[in-house]
Amino acid sequence: MIAMLLRFVTTLGLLAVLGVVGFFLDTMLLNVFILLVSALGVFEVMRATGLSARRDLTLLALTGAMVIPLVGFSALATPMIYLIVFSYFLLLVKKYGKLRLIDCAMALLFGTVIPLSFACAIFLRDTHGAQAGGFYILLALTAAWASDTGAYFAGRFLGKHKLAPVVSPKKTIEGAVGGVAVCTGMMIWIGVGYQNMFGGQVNMIELAIIAPILSVIGMFGDLSASAIKREYGVKDFGNIMPGHGGVLDRFDSVLFTLPAVYLISTHLPLIVT
Repeated sequence: MIAMLLRFVTTLGLLAVLGVVGFFLDTMLLNVFILLVSALGVFEVMRATGLSARRDLTLLALTGAMVIPLVGFSALATPMIYLIVFSYFLLLVKKYGKLRLIDCAMALLFGTVIPLSFACAIFLRDTHGAQAGGFYILLALTAAWASDTGAYFAGRFLGKHKLAPVVSPKKTIEGAVGGVAVCTGMMIWIGVGYQNMFGGQVNMIELAIIAPILSVIGMFGDLSASAIKREYGVKDFGNIMPGHGGVLDRFDSVLFTLPAVYLISTHLPLIVT
């Protein structure tokens, strides 16, 4: 009971923070928030995998996590990312024999993919503006969290068949179906709300088709994070959010849904006018 209460209070705090960021979406506050989330997420996964013992790799990974959200879509993006990647290989050559290739490759992966995925929120705002960009960001968050909530309750009451017993024994096929259903319903509701509030026309048929796909993508993100944790024998990536674990424990699915929504908004825009 206490654990559930703690989880609920933490959720309210997180929603409050997201609400403030959303209100100032058209300012640098979003960039700063993404920077902090990226840096915390990268540090958590570096610590979980034991890579944090290498201060040089940790410094490079955190540098990428902080620089990428700041440069966004600016002219500095390509050269800065190039310099970061170049630095990894420079370090590998300099410390050849003392630095394992696999460690360097993992740090490069975590230190670039995590901030790039989170930075898709910035890309959405910069591409579509605060209003439409906020709508797309909300869809990405909903695809991750509504799916997780729906899957939890459906699995708890109806779950019988395991979805991925080796990676995540508690997840069930029935839970996944419930997650898709809840996610789809929530995203359609958000689409209707956007039309009523801002007058823009949302392609509801396309949204209804895309919603289940985004839900599955979000669940795959959660399973991917579970695979990493199981590989390294950790229960949570961190404990910064009581009842939820670390940043990546709460945003693991978002790492997959944000890039997916960005691609959809670019090639199959949901907002007609």
